Amino acid sequence: MPELEALRNLHFIRPWWLLAIPLLLFCMNYLKRQQDPIDKWAPIISPHLARAMLVRGGRSHWFNPINVGTLLTLVGIIALSGPSWTRQSSPFSKDTAALVVMLDLSGSMKQKDIQPSRVERAKQKIEDLLQLRPGSPTGLIVYAGSAHSVIPLTDDPDIMHNFLASVVPQMMPRAGKFAEKGLPIAAGMLSDSDTPGTVLLVTDGTNPQTEAAFKEYFDSNKHQLLILGVGLEAGAEGSIDGAIPLQRDALERLASTSGGHYQELALESTDIERINRRINNHLLTVADSDRPWVDFGYYLTFPLALIFLLWFRKGWTLQWCLLAVFAVGLGGSPRVEASEAPFMDLWLTADQQGRFYFERGDYKTAAQRFDDPAWRGVALYLDENFIAAAETFAQIESIEGLFNLANAWAQSENYVYAVRTYDRLLKKQPDHASALKNRAFVQGIIDEINAMSESQQSEGGDTSKELGDEPLRAEGAEKKEFGQQEVKQLSADDILNNESIREQWMRQIQQDPSVFLSIKFLMQLEREDSGETP
Repeated sequence: MPELEALRNLHFIRPWWLLAIPLLLFCMNYLKRQQDPIDKWAPIISPHLARAMLVRGGRSHWFNPINVGTLLTLVGIIALSGPSWTRQSSPFSKDTAALVVMLDLSGSMKQKDIQPSRVERAKQKIEDLLQLRPGSPTGLIVYAGSAHSVIPLTDDPDIMHNFLASVVPQMMPRAGKFAEKGLPIAAGMLSDSDTPGTVLLVTDGTNPQTEAAFKEYFDSNKHQLLILGVGLEAGAEGSIDGAIPLQRDALERLASTSGGHYQELALESTDIERINRRINNHLLTVADSDRPWVDFGYYLTFPLALIFLLWFRKGWTLQWCLLAVFAVGLGGSPRVEASEAPFMDLWLTADQQGRFYFERGDYKTAAQRFDDPAWRGVALYLDENFIAAAETFAQIESIEGLFNLANAWAQSENYVYAVRTYDRLLKKQPDHASALKNRAFVQGIIDEINAMSESQQSEGGDTSKELGDEPLRAEGAEKKEFGQQEVKQLSADDILNNESIREQWMRQIQQDPSVFLSIKFLMQLEREDSGETP
């Protein structure tokens, strides 16, 4: 919260004035003793007799000029010490804080617990943030099982809007959720900036490897990490049964260990406004450390003058004045709601709670409790929520994780994805017996579907249709082409040297850059897998 950020930077410009506070307390105690009738008669009457003989008034004398004078003097000392928690803005420079947005395009971001979907709402929030930062450089990275640069740092909002609108989860060449793979790309973007920048991670979850990688990166750089959590937690109003819930605890832990801040998505614009303030404050705190601090001590002169006016009124009293101040303070104080965490949170960790429900066969509840992606994926698999299980297993790059991912794809009838995942596993471990057996079985299913599709096409013509988000059961029967059709493959030199072809190619890219980005991401991933430099 911005209030906590201000408290962290709170200090006093002239702290030596605080040494007057002990002297003030000594003087207050001396004056109170001078006003005490028991102390006045102490040399003549014993104190216990003086207390018995003293007749006090019915009204309390706590609110008196001495106490109020002490309070005003204390406030005056604080004002003279110069409290401050922010620096003065420079009228000669504009905000050039660099921002790199890392957008999660994994399969879980397609869920619609937040309308129209998690990824679409995330893109809307990024658009709102761009409107608050006109002229500031912003870059965009998307990631799932691999990470790719969409556009480097640019201050052109039209270019950013065009490319941001075109990115969709379907264009990612590999399933998964590995935000750490985008860190080298972000580092390359921010290296071009002369001022400390910000990495905004927009996602609904993370994996254990991400935390260590992010901590190492942000501990060695002056850039800050901000996380915008998108989605609903398990059991929240509007959450969808079977959907992968928002991993709020894991994201908060990631932000904490990396020295960053976590912000949950809100219906209104308060979340984006807070993120924008943190981006600007980070620039002011780190990059502009030579600018003077704002002296807020001057603002304390107004309450001092207001209360001091009471001395010019006969029969003044402070009870109602202080009561009003106290009432205003209560009215403006933030409301703190009681925690609604389950009783088990007091004694068991998230993984222990998940194992508790897992052993009792309640796999759905276990999946909501588990923090470890491997156990969460197994629980989802046993609950027969194979799509969610595949999205979870995609976060694990081990041999066991790839094997479970391939099995989940096969169970969800995404046979082509299953075979591709088996191939990735066998490339790392060719003698994996279970993977060899399962791959052969799934490939047989694909061959049967292809044969059936080919026979249907020969009987009834071309009945193919776009699969969209439907399970990818097979690659489709080979289509027979009639007649001759010349296809000319253009090289980069052909495009650049021919003005008409270049203009046509650029118009196609500008109208719909999603196809261009999909091909670009796939080529980058192929070069990465082959060991070439992207």
